Amino acid sequence: MITIRWTLLTVFLSLLSLAFVACDGSSTEPDAAPAVAITSTDLAVGENRVTFGILRRGEGPIKNAEVQVQTFVITDAGLDGPKQTISTSFREWPGGSGGVYVAQLNFDVPGNWGLGIMLTQPDGSLLPATARIQVREQSMTPAIGAPAIRSANKSSKDVSNLEELTTDTEPDPDLYSMTIAEALDKNKPLMVTFASPAYCQSATCGPQVDVIKDIKAGYSNDMNFLHIEVYDNPNEIQGDLTRGRISPTLSEWGLITEPWTFVMDAEGLVQAKFEGFVGPEDLETAIQGVLQ
Repeated sequence: MITIRWTLLTVFLSLLSLAFVACDGSSTEPDAAPAVAITSTDLAVGENRVTFGILRRGEGPIKNAEVQVQTFVITDAGLDGPKQTISTSFREWPGGSGGVYVAQLNFDVPGNWGLGIMLTQPDGSLLPATARIQVREQSMTPAIGAPAIRSANKSSKDVSNLEELTTDTEPDPDLYSMTIAEALDKNKPLMVTFASPAYCQSATCGPQVDVIKDIKAGYSNDMNFLHIEVYDNPNEIQGDLTRGRISPTLSEWGLITEPWTFVMDAEGLVQAKFEGFVGPEDLETAIQGVLQ
């Protein structure tokens, strides 16, 4: 492990210098290096769940590989780091449509950061790649440890049928029975997922809501679960998204992508948040954290 770590450091420093410190900001990363697609859009000072895909040019996504990440602060004087060296885990999306690597990374200053990514190939050889990210001073979405937004979103009490609240074709009425504010007043942990099952850009929103419905069955006595549809008028869209109006609840929570899932403790404080699809394994861990 020590040998690999020093190899990581040596390769990353040279590769990151080429990719990030050029005056024009362009990447001179070697053509042989895979492409990295960062899927996290809300990175801020503190602990972050960073997700990314790795694609080999001309071949498509690389799945289930052994991948390590190192972090560097990009300064005028060069690269400061590595700050962390972290092993990732791969999370496949439902239906084999893709997946992401997940790393829990801590950023101590805002600004430009570089990620050095080292992939171990089946023959044991190492394949490096890089990515550049922007870290904000504060998160756009509710931060870990912060109070959840007390949204007065529409619930089943405000409509004549659930088609006015969700594009899920088999909705669970419990997920629409109260507002977020009402759920927070129950003094029980709460899970809220923001997703549009019928009109999701990544095609993972329907499966995400299905995961929430499945996991709810085992915890409905201990905590509450809600689904907030991305569109405020789902029954009026009829396949034409130009008719859709984004729910004001998404703006209240600072969301610009979907799906998002938040887990709050009984005091209404955010204890976990997930951008993009999150499966039962990670949700179970988050639930156990707020039920202790």
